[in-house]
Amino acid sequence: MALEVICEMLDSQEVKNFIRGKEKTEKLLKKLRNMLLSVNNVYDDAEDKQLTNRHVRTWLSDFTEAVFDAEDLLDKIKTRSGSVILKKRKLEAVDGSGSSTSTKVHQFISDWFHDFDESVDTKIEEIIESLDFIAQQKDALFLKAGDRQRISDTLPSTSVVEESRVYGRDKDKDTILKLLLANDPLPWVCDSDDSDATGNKFDVISIVGMGGIGKTTLAKLIYNDEKVTRYFALRAWVSVSVDFDLVKITQKIYMSATSQDNCNITDLDRLQVKLKEALTGKKFLFVLDDVWNENYDNWDSLRDPFESGACGSKIIVTTRNKEVASGMRTHQTHSLPVISDEDCWLLFQKHAFGNKRDSAYPNLEVIGKKIVEKCKGLPLAAKSLGGLLRSISNEEEWQNVLESHLWELPEKKCNILPALWLSYHHLPPHLKRCFAYSSIYPKAYQFRKQELILLWMAEDLLQPKKKKMMEEVGEDYFNDLISRSFFQLTYNDEDERSLFTMHDLISDLAKFVSGDFCVRLEDNDSFNIMSKGKTRHFSFMEDDNLDLKKLEALYEAKCMRTFLSLDDVEWRQESKIFEKVLPDLLLKFQCLRVLDLSWYALRELPDSVSKLIHLRYLNLSGTLIEELPDAVCGLYNLQTLLLRDCECLAELPIGLGKLIHLRHVDFRDNETGNNIEDLKELQELHGKLHISGLDNIIHAGDALGANMREKKYLTELVLEWGGDTDDSRKDQEVLDNLRPHTNIRQVTINKYGGTNFPAWLGDDCFLNLVSVRLANCSNCFSLPAPAQFPALKKLELFCCPNLVCFPDGGLHAPNLAEIIIVNCKNLRSLPEEMRTTLTSLMSIEIDDCPELESFPEGGLPCKVEKLEIYGNCGKLVETRMQWGLLQLTSLRQLRITFKNCEEEIDSFPDEGLLPTTLTHLEFGDLSNLKTINSKELKRLISLQYLSIDNCPELLRLPDDGLPISLSDLGIYGCPLVTQRCEKDKGEDWPKIAHIPRKNIC
Repeated sequence: MALEVICEMLDSQEVKNFIRGKEKTEKLLKKLRNMLLSVNNVYDDAEDKQLTNRHVRTWLSDFTEAVFDAEDLLDKIKTRSGSVILKKRKLEAVDGSGSSTSTKVHQFISDWFHDFDESVDTKIEEIIESLDFIAQQKDALFLKAGDRQRISDTLPSTSVVEESRVYGRDKDKDTILKLLLANDPLPWVCDSDDSDATGNKFDVISIVGMGGIGKTTLAKLIYNDEKVTRYFALRAWVSVSVDFDLVKITQKIYMSATSQDNCNITDLDRLQVKLKEALTGKKFLFVLDDVWNENYDNWDSLRDPFESGACGSKIIVTTRNKEVASGMRTHQTHSLPVISDEDCWLLFQKHAFGNKRDSAYPNLEVIGKKIVEKCKGLPLAAKSLGGLLRSISNEEEWQNVLESHLWELPEKKCNILPALWLSYHHLPPHLKRCFAYSSIYPKAYQFRKQELILLWMAEDLLQPKKKKMMEEVGEDYFNDLISRSFFQLTYNDEDERSLFTMHDLISDLAKFVSGDFCVRLEDNDSFNIMSKGKTRHFSFMEDDNLDLKKLEALYEAKCMRTFLSLDDVEWRQESKIFEKVLPDLLLKFQCLRVLDLSWYALRELPDSVSKLIHLRYLNLSGTLIEELPDAVCGLYNLQTLLLRDCECLAELPIGLGKLIHLRHVDFRDNETGNNIEDLKELQELHGKLHISGLDNIIHAGDALGANMREKKYLTELVLEWGGDTDDSRKDQEVLDNLRPHTNIRQVTINKYGGTNFPAWLGDDCFLNLVSVRLANCSNCFSLPAPAQFPALKKLELFCCPNLVCFPDGGLHAPNLAEIIIVNCKNLRSLPEEMRTTLTSLMSIEIDDCPELESFPEGGLPCKVEKLEIYGNCGKLVETRMQWGLLQLTSLRQLRITFKNCEEEIDSFPDEGLLPTTLTHLEFGDLSNLKTINSKELKRLISLQYLSIDNCPELLRLPDDGLPISLSDLGIYGCPLVTQRCEKDKGEDWPKIAHIPRKNIC
C-alpha cells in the first residue's frame, strides 16, 4: 500500500492551516501517521501471503479500508480548508479596507472550523481504533517487516507499444491460412447446390488453447494478413468473452458488414433480417474471439443470417475449451501448443533487451534463459517477465526473479499464473495502485490512455514530480505498464484515439488485487460484494440492465469513490433511471471523486451535486441536460468536466471561473459556442481544448473574452465551425481573437469560413508549434504571410477547395518532416524553394489536386524518403520526368497513380525516372499499359515491395523476371497477368515463384 498520498496530505499547507492551534487534532494526526507507517511495514509480506492464506487476505482488505477512510478524511480537511481560505481572500479583496467586513470574515471562518473540528477528531479516533486492532492481528498472522527485493522503480518510460514480430507461430499461421484461402471449396462445403449436406455455406475453424498461449495474437495475425483482406469481401472482429450476448454480437457484425459506426437496433429478429440482407452473396470472414459459452442453441441462433453469405465464407473461433469448439460445429480444430524454449527466449529477449544485443550481457543471457524455462512455453509469461526486466542490467535483480519463491505458487488455488504474479510483485507501489484501479474495466473492454489517466488523477493515484504536470506523470505510468505488458495496444491512431486492453489473465490479476473494493455490475457476485459496504469503485454498462433494485444495493457502499458508465457506443441510452434516483444517489455517495453518467437520457443535474466536495471528474457527455446548475461552480476539487454532444445544453453557469482546479473540459458538438466567454477564468486548462460551434458566436469580440492567450498549459487547440458561413468577416475576426498562448504545440482549424488564415498562425514566436491541420476551410485561398514555423514538423491540408497557393517567399519551416495535401481542387503550386527552405522534409503525400502541375523550381528537398502522388493528380504526374527523383538519394518509397492523366503510356517505369535507392514501389491506374520496362525495373537492386494496380491491358510480366531482391509482390486489377500467374500453371509463375509473399487477384 502506497502511503505517499496520505503523507503528502498531512504535510499540505491546507492541513497545517486547519490544525494550527488545535493541539488535540495535531496529536491525533501524528498518531495516525505513525500507526499507518507501522502497519505498512508488513504490507509487502501480507500481499504475497494472501495468495495462500485467506485470513491474511481479509487482514489486508481491512487495512486497505482504513487507508481509504484516512484519505477521505484528509481530503475533506484539505477541501474545506482550501475553499474557506479562497472565500476569505475574495471577501477581503472586495472589502479592501480591513474594517468590519474583515472581522466578520474572520468570525465566520472561526465558527465554521469549530463546528467541523469535533467531527474530525471523532473520525480520526475511529480510524486509529481500527488500525490498533489491525496492528494486533499482524502478529497472530506471523506477518514480518522487512525490505522486499524489488526491481528498480525507475524503469524508463517508452511509447513503443506495437509488436513488430510474433515468435513461434509461423506454422500455425500457415496452417490456418491454407484453410481460409483454399482456391477450391473445402470438400465438406458447397456441393452442387452451393452448400453442404447440412446446408452450410461457411466453415468454422477453432483455435483452442490455454489462457496466455497466444490464441488472440494468432487470430489477429491472420485477420490482418494482406491475402486475407483481399480474399474476403467482408470482415468482422467480435470480442465475445464470457457473456455470449446474441444481440450485441450480431450488432457488431452488422456494423462491420455495413461500415456503420453504430447500430441501435435491439430487436434480434429485425437485426438478423438486416444482417442477412447485408451478407447476401458476399464472402465473409468473422472472428469470434474468446468464446466461453457452450450452449448450442445460442450458436445456432447466431448463425442463421450467415447462410446468405457466399460459399467459401469462414468463421474463426478462439476458445480455451474444446467443448465450445465442438458446440459451434467446428470443421477444423487447431489446438495451439506452447512455443519452444527457443522462441520463448526470442520473445523474452525482445522485451527485455529491446534493440540492444543480448550478447552485450552474457551473464544476463544465462539467467534469462533459465527464467524462460520456467515460463513453460507460455508467450504471455515470457512477454510479461521480459517487460519486467527491460533495461535492467543489474545481475542480482535478475537472479532475484529467477530464485523467487513465487514460482512455487499453487496456481489452481488462486487462479493466478506465478509468472504474472511475479511481474506484479515487482511493480513499484504507485504502479500497483494504478494497475489495481484498471480492474474497473470488464474483460476485453477497450479503453483510451487519456481517459484512464484522468481517472487516475481524480483518484489521487499520480505522485507529483518537479517540473512535470500530472498528465505527464500519468503518461509515464501508463507507458510503464505498457512496457511491462500489463496493457496492450489494440488500435493505433495518432489522434489520441488509440485503444488499449488487458489480456484476460492480466484482467483476472487486476481483479484479484483490487478485491472487494472494485466492483463491475457484470460480476455475478457483485450484489454480495456491495452488501459488505467496502466497495469504492463501481462500473456498469447499459447491457448490465441497471435498475432500481441494483442501485439500492449500492447504497450500502457509502464511501463510493467511482461511479462510472462504460458504454463504448456513442448513442443515447433510453433508460431514464437516473432522473428518478440521482438526487438520492448524490446524497448517499458524498465521497465520490468520479461521476460518469454519459449517454443516458438525463435532463437535469440536481443541486445536491454541491454535496460532492471530493468530486474531481464529471462526465455528462451525450445526455439531454439543458443547463448546469450553479452548484457545479462550488465543486472546489473539480479537474475534468466533459459535456460533449450535449445537444440540449444552451448555456453554462456564469461562475465556472470559480473552479480553480479545472484542467480538462470538452464542450464539443453542443450549442454553447455563444458562451465562449465562460472560458475566461479557466486558466488551469491542460492538454487538449476542442471548441466547436464557433459559428454560434454572435459578436466576434466575445471570442476575446475566452482569454486564450493566457492559457499557458494548453498543448493542443481544435477550433471548429459548423459549416457554411453567412459572415466570412466575422469568422475571420473570431479566429484572430482566439490566438492561443505561444506554448501551444498542435493547432487544428476545421470548417472555418474566413478568406484568410490569421497572422498569428505563421508567427515565428510560436516556438513550440509542431503540428498544424487545416481542414474544410472552403473560402481560404492562401496560408498567412510570412509563413514562419520554426518548430513545425507536420502540416496537413484537407479539403480546402479555394486554396490556390502558398505565400510568396515560400514556407519557412526548417524542421518540417511531413506534409499532406488532400482534395485541394484549385491548388496550383507548392511552397517556393522547397529544396532550401524545407531541409528536413522526409514525407510528401498529395491526393486529388488536379490543378497542381509541377514541383517548385530547384526540385524536392534531398532528405525526402517517401513520396506519394495519387488520386486525381493527372497534370502533376505528366511532369514526372522533371521531378528530379534521381537526385533524391534518400528516396525509399514511391507511390504514383495515373488517374485522369491524358498522356498515353504503354510502358512503365520511364527510362531515367527512378533512383536505385527505392525499396517500395506502387503504381496504378494505367489504362493503356501493355508492358513493364524490364531494364528500368532491374536497376532497382534494393526493391523489396512492388504493387501494380488497375492496369487492365497489361499483357505479361517481364520475360527476364522481376528484381531478385523482391520479398513482397501485389498485383490487383490486372486480369491478363493474374491468369498468367496462376500457381504452378501460369506462364509467368516461374518468374514470381521465388518471391516469399505474393498477393495476386
